[in-house]
Amino acid sequence: MRSGAPAGATVTDVSSRARTASPGGVEWPLVLHSGAGRARVRPWWHNPTVAQLTFTEHGLVPSSTVLRVWLGELRARGFTAVRSGAVTESGADTLQRQGFQVMQRLHLLDLSLIGWRAPTDNGVRADRLRVRDRPAAAVVDLAAFGDTWAMDSIGIAETCAATPTHRSRSVDGAQFNSSGPIAYAITGRADHTGYLQRLAVHPVYQGRGAGRSLTRDSLIWMQRRRLTRAMVNTHVDNEVALGLYLDMGFRVLPHGLRVLTRGLDDL
Repeated sequence: MRSGAPAGATVTDVSSRARTASPGGVEWPLVLHSGAGRARVRPWWHNPTVAQLTFTEHGLVPSSTVLRVWLGELRARGFTAVRSGAVTESGADTLQRQGFQVMQRLHLLDLSLIGWRAPTDNGVRADRLRVRDRPAAAVVDLAAFGDTWAMDSIGIAETCAATPTHRSRSVDGAQFNSSGPIAYAITGRADHTGYLQRLAVHPVYQGRGAGRSLTRDSLIWMQRRRLTRAMVNTHVDNEVALGLYLDMGFRVLPHGLRVLTRGLDDL
């Protein structure tokens, strides 16, 4: 992921399996694109005046020139601020030169699936997360991550669509005398790499094996498809998740990821 050269930045509407219309009739997400990069943008569910900007061309952050054009487009559409998806440290440097500030730091971890052996099944069953269950999964996500970092059901749908192939799994609360999903995971596949893109466990049920079961299920799915590498990220302060991933065989890479934000009033 690196900055590219500027070239004719524009913004267009884009069809999606998960898109919503604003009161003014604009359909989300939109796609910002230039010759050097591509990004998806939609209002942040918790504050629709904030644009959620996700770089989709292999996470490439484009040049400062292109970014300035995109930021102007977002302000013209009525946004007052923008927050990025997770980017590499070099991408964060490019964004910071355009006035962005780091709001979250993430560990990036990987695991070689060649010769990896799955840990013993802990007895917590993981089942398919159906499309109709995504709103319930979003409730779990909100409880697990809070307003600032949670995804709504549209965000979950977009995460599922972010890779050519994905697997969505959940743990039914019936196993714990409850109802509906109490944890869920989304796993993606691109080329020979698998990505544990989202893992959320309701705080009431943390420490009871749901996260471990979903992580194990994700890695087994990757290995059965002959993927060679698994990747995941987690907040640097999330010691519970970090401990789980290390126990599964992941290692922390020396360079992590960043999420950044910027106000648009000064453009």
